Amino acid sequence: MTYSISLRRRALAEIEAARDRYELVGHRDPFLDELEAVFEAIQAMPLRFPVVYGTIHRALLRRYPFAVFFRIRPNVEHVVVLAVFPQRGDPGAWPGR
Repeated sequence: MTYSISLRRRALAEIEAARDRYELVGHRDPFLDELEAVFEAIQAMPLRFPVVYGTIHRALLRRYPFAVFFRIRPNVEHVVVLAVFPQRGDPGAWPGR
């Protein structure tokens, strides 16, 4: 079973900012490819990722210092991406988004 996925506006804005930053150094496509692979892994098996705050799960990118925070809606087999947050950012900034 594959879960559907949606992204909050803030998560989309964070992805766009990271994409623009990596484009300046020639890493835009590899960053987006890795992010897409993480989204596919989340859709395939969202429960494999640890819960880090209440009902919020976190998936880490391997080559880039970003984390994807998401919530699972199991009754409708849907995942909502809340944030795509730099791991070097303030960890207290994302809860409650």
